Amino acid sequence: MTPSDDPFRELTWIDLTFWTDKQTVAEGRAFFQKKKIRQLAMTRTGGILAWVDAEELFATRVEYSDGDLIAECTCQPVEAICLHAIAVVIEYIAHLKKQIAVPAALPNDARFFLL
Repeated sequence: MTPSDDPFRELTWIDLTFWTDKQTVAEGRAFFQKKKIRQLAMTRTGGILAWVDAEELFATRVEYSDGDLIAECTCQPVEAICLHAIAVVIEYIAHLKKQIAVPAALPNDARFFLL
């Protein structure tokens, strides 16, 4: 996948709000602004993997599948989409816009085993 055909590139604030809700998007944006996302990486399927430094360190993965966003987080959210997943997506989009390369996650990355 090249950066120009990355489906995350086309996401808007409205898309993120439809995916979850305004409050979760606002909280995720605040985490992004506070620079809480660590070790952003790409999965082999084109998803995003990261650590989110919250009250503890959470492993978070977001995938784009058949036009839908799917997220997993070790915070074990009550809702399907947590603020950590939103923060990771925003961080990734910021990397795309600034043309900052995101490394590939290693197959034995600990986050895969935690999720």
